[in-house]
Amino acid sequence: MAKLKKTWKQKLHEDRKAEVVEITGNMSQKWRTGTCVLPAPIEVDEIMRMVPSGKLITINQIRETLARRHGATIG
Repeated sequence: MAKLKKTWKQKLHEDRKAEVVEITGNMSQKWRTGTCVLPAPIEVDEIMRMVPSGKLITINQIRETLARRHGATIG
C-alpha cells in the first residue's frame, strides 16, 4: 500500500516542536561542530509572514533568525 504524502498545509499544522541537536556524523563534514535547530514548520511560516509585502528575506536570514531564537550555532 502506497504511503500518501502530506501536503504543506498538513505539515504546517502538525503539533511539532523545534529541536536543537548536536552536529555529528555527515553534518559535521560541512558544518564542523556546534548545534543545529530543526524548526517546526509553523515557526518558519511565522518568520516568512513577518516580512513586509514587497520585501525579501533570504533562506540564510531565516536560518540565522531560527538559530538565534533557539541558541543554536546554525539553523
